[in-house]
Amino acid sequence: MISRVLFALFVFLALLGDARIFLFIMNHVVFGSHRHEKSPWHFLMYVTPPVLMFLTVKAYVIWLTIAASVGAYWIFERIRANVFAAPPLVGIRELPSKILSKHSLNQAYDIEVTRNEIFIDDLDETLDGYRIAFLTDTHVAPAMPREFYDAILAQLVDFDPHLVLLGGDFITRHKHIPLLVDRLIGRLHARDGILAVLGNHDYWAGADAVMSAMTNVRFLTNESAALPLPIVGIDEMYRGSPDPDRAFASVGAAGPCIAISHHPDIIDVLGGRRIDLLLCGHTHGGQIRFPFFGAVVVPSRHETEFASGFHRVRGVLMYVSRGIGSIPPLRILCRPEVATFVLRRGHRTL
Repeated sequence: MISRVLFALFVFLALLGDARIFLFIMNHVVFGSHRHEKSPWHFLMYVTPPVLMFLTVKAYVIWLTIAASVGAYWIFERIRANVFAAPPLVGIRELPSKILSKHSLNQAYDIEVTRNEIFIDDLDETLDGYRIAFLTDTHVAPAMPREFYDAILAQLVDFDPHLVLLGGDFITRHKHIPLLVDRLIGRLHARDGILAVLGNHDYWAGADAVMSAMTNVRFLTNESAALPLPIVGIDEMYRGSPDPDRAFASVGAAGPCIAISHHPDIIDVLGGRRIDLLLCGHTHGGQIRFPFFGAVVVPSRHETEFASGFHRVRGVLMYVSRGIGSIPPLRILCRPEVATFVLRRGHRTL
């Protein structure tokens, strides 16, 4: 009896390991670079599962041992992540968020307004209380009702931002550009303007057409804007041509700085530059999350490490937003997000 239970556990861990190997291939190979709209490795989505099952059934002890080891490691890693969470980051204060509506399963329409304070010790006193709103991965499409975008705009009016930053992936299809302007972008306002970077979907849909339509937005493609504090825009990591040297050419190395880029993998090419807040999107927070396991499909070479939220990497404070759009319009345990930030003077920690 005990031997049967142990064997069943062994098989369970092997199947779990197969799933983890499949997800690794999905995240790193199929969706990892996003250079092409349809990855040349797209066929692996369909080939990998039966190959893994064949190995599990036919290779028996050898593959079962390998797969079970992977499955056991995944379990222990998730226990560590859930039970022994990393200590809270110094220099930020996460305030209670505001959830506009609640659905029982599909949360694609459940907008969450996250509220954060960012402390910068050498921030100019006149900028204490400076408000920044960040929207990304809007993927405006007819499937989302106008009321969804009306609710987002109402929250921005209530927040009254000094600056609105946009993280790209405004649309999924070229034909949705007029809808993007009508329902969302054309109705955005901020005291110091609206700044944006492009995402991979914008390049695929037509970058020039997207930028031409968004007449009230200034795009920062490897350049900076000299507002009350420097705002730097770095081009999309894989579909674009990111050039941090050019982007930071006019920015002093010692002073406060805010940056935006579509993909969190940009963190790998920033060197030792000082960035007090780097805003990214692209991941959708995983879009579909599972209890205990969390996000499992995240198109990043870092997989779930930078799926969402705050991360401090080599002195850079990075925030990855879950975005407001969904492809397809389905979210489970992962609400769309309007991210808001208030800059405060004091307590910056590298």
